[in-house]
Amino acid sequence: MTDSVANNIARMMTTVKGCTNATISRSDYIPEYQVDFDREKLAINGLNVATASSYLRNRINGTTASYYREDGDEYDIIVRYAPEFRQSVEDLENIMVYNAQGEGIRIRDLGKVVERMTPPTIERKDRERVVTVSGVVGAGAVLGDVVKGVQAGIAQMDIPSDVSLVIGGAFEDQQDTFKDLFTLMLLIIILVFIVLAAQFESLVDPFIIMFSLPFAFTGVFIGLAVTGTPLGVMALIGVVMLVGIVVKNGIVLIDYTILNRERGKSVTNAVIHAGRSRLRPVLMTTLTTVFGMIPMAIGTGEGSEMWRSMGMTVAWGLSFSTLITLVIVPVVYCIFAGNGIKRRRHKMAITYSD
Repeated sequence: MTDSVANNIARMMTTVKGCTNATISRSDYIPEYQVDFDREKLAINGLNVATASSYLRNRINGTTASYYREDGDEYDIIVRYAPEFRQSVEDLENIMVYNAQGEGIRIRDLGKVVERMTPPTIERKDRERVVTVSGVVGAGAVLGDVVKGVQAGIAQMDIPSDVSLVIGGAFEDQQDTFKDLFTLMLLIIILVFIVLAAQFESLVDPFIIMFSLPFAFTGVFIGLAVTGTPLGVMALIGVVMLVGIVVKNGIVLIDYTILNRERGKSVTNAVIHAGRSRLRPVLMTTLTTVFGMIPMAIGTGEGSEMWRSMGMTVAWGLSFSTLITLVIVPVVYCIFAGNGIKRRRHKMAITYSD
């Protein structure tokens, strides 16, 4: 059953765009002789399956009776039937098996010798038989698109209920890597927030600074969509890098804004002065990083297809987030700072009235 399913899947995979060289791990079946022992006849003759099988195996495959030593070398002396006595079904049926009383019984009196087709190897995983159908992703094809095509083809097939299908290989490794990178990204965001909260001694200011992160991710997806670059492992590594790179522009703006407010400026004037004074440093740091990633993003040398997505991710995400940071972060800061001032005034008014 599994062989027919595997063959159908292999034929289907050859029709999927981008998938080539569909192969099946199980080779062609080969003929072999098998003995079906009758347990009742074995019991009548004082034998069991293990004893009868051992006799049969020793006469066909042979048993090591002794060793021959010559000039320091040792050779096994294997005793078994001559080839002309173990070739046909009749030869196997005439093989003699002896019980504990020394009585000889032929194999044909204990069971039946049949010829069957069996696989040369049987693969197992978790005590279950498995057959692996492998395919190669062609040049220029995307692994995710190929997997979607295969899944669509499998959905249209009539798979028996007792046969389970699992897509593994490079796709499984990719999904595990994605899961680890998403977990790592979440931990990095939390750690960055903790560090900023400790430095600014506030929970609001780090939130305002990290408000630019969603726009960085938006820039990444826009860049990947515009350039037609698939979201791969290296692209996700670039996204993880962006978490630490993007917040620096917000730190520069918010830190100088807080300094201006400590010098007695109003919220609006502090934000405007910080934006005007820190515009050039923000643009300089952003442009140097983006220009540094351009050779990686547009490279065409050997192995460039692996690093191109990382450079593309960092360049697009940082550029988009910088433009948003110069506008959104000051606006959000004004909103939070204004609300904070209103709350303090309301609290003081209540205190005075009391």
